[in-house]
Amino acid sequence: MFARFAIVLVLLVGSAVATDVHADTMLMDTYIVTPLPGQRGPLEQAIHDHLNFRLSKGDSRTWLLYTPTLGRGIGRLMLFHCCASWEELERYQSWETEAETTPHWMNFVEPFVDSVDHFISEVDLNSSNWEGVEKPSPYLNVNELHIRAGHSDQARIDVLAISNYAKAMDWLPRWMWSWQLGGDPVLNLVIPQDRLSDMSFQTNGFEKALGDHMGDKVKARELIQSWNGHFEYNSFQLFKLLRVAEPGQKPDEDR
Repeated sequence: MFARFAIVLVLLVGSAVATDVHADTMLMDTYIVTPLPGQRGPLEQAIHDHLNFRLSKGDSRTWLLYTPTLGRGIGRLMLFHCCASWEELERYQSWETEAETTPHWMNFVEPFVDSVDHFISEVDLNSSNWEGVEKPSPYLNVNELHIRAGHSDQARIDVLAISNYAKAMDWLPRWMWSWQLGGDPVLNLVIPQDRLSDMSFQTNGFEKALGDHMGDKVKARELIQSWNGHFEYNSFQLFKLLRVAEPGQKPDEDR
């Protein structure tokens, strides 16, 4: 594993989805690594070296390295893989043991690490619209929605309704929803972006567009109000891609 410890949570961050996953359950594996004070540069270099080590050992996964660009803690680094079944996760952990990736991390990366969080999420296949995404996105627009107690079941119903309307309206070309596994109930929405200027999309607002589509602004507002009532709070982050490390790639080939 990448980390000295793992908190099984979820942070949905989407990117290139592995094409060899055919299970009904698609899982994303994410590590958020926080550097010790003053060690951001050495930590990034150590992670690049660790990815090179994994490639040299025949890693079967594509790992994406992102960094946040907004708010506090922008010195963090995010390692992300999508997607795998539970069986594939188990096989991959066996490979990590055989390849001795954990000792390498502990010896060469851990000295620069303040903390590591591990996130696992399950993709909501019915509500997402991710077909056609064949390469990692330069930017990931991530909204993290913290669900109120007792609202999880209805939130699952409403996210499907909201997404079906978004698909019918052709509101966005691509997006992905995922649900936290373990820890606090969290739903994440990830939108891939090719450039910063993509932040300006759909300036008229979803509620107005939904009202126009439904032909009933009152029903549209009721649906949006019901939707917003499921969440205690939400947070937003824009992640920037730093590296793609994929099987068969020569070390540092993508840097």
